[in-house]
Amino acid sequence: MNTRIVDERGGHTEWHRMTALDLGGLFESGSADPREVTEAFLARAALTDPDHRIYVRLLETRARAEAAAAADRAKRGLRRHALDGVPLSWKDLFDTAGEPTAAGSLPLKDRVPTRDAEVLARATRAGAVCLGKTTMTELAFSGLGINPKFGTPANAHDGKIERVPGGSSAGAGVSVARGLAAGAIGTDTGGSVRIPSAWNGLVGLKTTAGLLPLDGTVPLSPTFDTVGPLAKTVEDAAAIFALLEGKQARALEPFDLSRAVFWLPGGVAWSELDDGVAIALEAAIRRLVHAGARIVEHKLPQLDEIDALAWSPKSSRLVAEAYVQWNEMLAANKTDIYPPVYDRVMAGAALTASDIIAADLKRTDIRARYLSATAGVDAVLMPAVAISPPPISTLEAGGEAYFRANRLALRNATIGNQLGLCAVTLPAGCDARGLPIGLMLQSHPLTEEKLLRLAFAAEHAMN
Repeated sequence: MNTRIVDERGGHTEWHRMTALDLGGLFESGSADPREVTEAFLARAALTDPDHRIYVRLLETRARAEAAAAADRAKRGLRRHALDGVPLSWKDLFDTAGEPTAAGSLPLKDRVPTRDAEVLARATRAGAVCLGKTTMTELAFSGLGINPKFGTPANAHDGKIERVPGGSSAGAGVSVARGLAAGAIGTDTGGSVRIPSAWNGLVGLKTTAGLLPLDGTVPLSPTFDTVGPLAKTVEDAAAIFALLEGKQARALEPFDLSRAVFWLPGGVAWSELDDGVAIALEAAIRRLVHAGARIVEHKLPQLDEIDALAWSPKSSRLVAEAYVQWNEMLAANKTDIYPPVYDRVMAGAALTASDIIAADLKRTDIRARYLSATAGVDAVLMPAVAISPPPISTLEAGGEAYFRANRLALRNATIGNQLGLCAVTLPAGCDARGLPIGLMLQSHPLTEEKLLRLAFAAEHAMN
């Protein structure tokens, strides 16, 4: 990407169009100042998002202080990371010391932690600038991104109809897609990084559960909660991932696609697709084949089995853990809670310990068979989301339309959480309305480095 981009008026550099690594490169060379870039992002966010549907709040004082420190380090040749000085947004369930962290829920609006979440602390130590906290689905419990209490940010790719942004990291995805942050950090319990990434034309990485710490993160389901980046490119996603690990960013070496084997499983993951999704993904897969990748088309019944288990009303560990975490708070504040979220959490009252233990044993068995079956392939290919984003107005009232759209939004991505895998979604074209489509590469646990190399090569082949 060009390092200097001039706007229509022939004036300032359009920092918001650059990748996170491009900005870091400008800081390294002395061609840009983190303070100037941070001010540009803060001003753009204030102008673009006056009703705070994308950012719950901007953290101007903190961002300016962090940018000033980054500028000083750059001047003295002491930059700490490739993303030192780069402005990022954070989902409003990561604790920020001295600032409210509400997880999109009104009863938590006065919750003010005294310490940063561990991943935020790591990013800050490495020099990243925290621009502010982004809106999200209440308690992170929906794949659509609708939150009437705090505000629903509209999808970035339809200027006529306000469509759902994807959730639960709704503001995170829109903040990057609309140029209000160079990258974003969200969480993914059942698709909450990958869905908003897919629907907003971004790269979203779901990390292996337990790889990144959840300390200081408002929980939904500790068994399945994961932290991950939403970014403009695979290289940016890899750099932000390294930042969250507390490691230096390393240059990605693309995987040789002529040696790659992808599994195309059919079954539930490829069912009920919108026509535009199916057409775009067929074209994307043809481009991978043209680049030399081998595609194995074969049934993978474990995907259908884990899908059935995940959505069975008697076997959801996710719902059980959400209920244990939040039922008392929801019961005491029912009128302040978005009804679809309230209903999903409170369904946990009907679950029994024996049901959850039986489901755990079944999940363990399915996972073992899945890992054995896919041991010889590099990644399983699936649509990140089966449908294109619907209009907000048709779903906000809840009801059957909401729950059907929510299930189709979450269905494919949830499989990776249930099986304990890592996965990445890549932009793979658009539907007839120009709405982005995501192709998901799903890989074995703790194979993030290889997955990112695969994704880097696939990104190049598809573009």
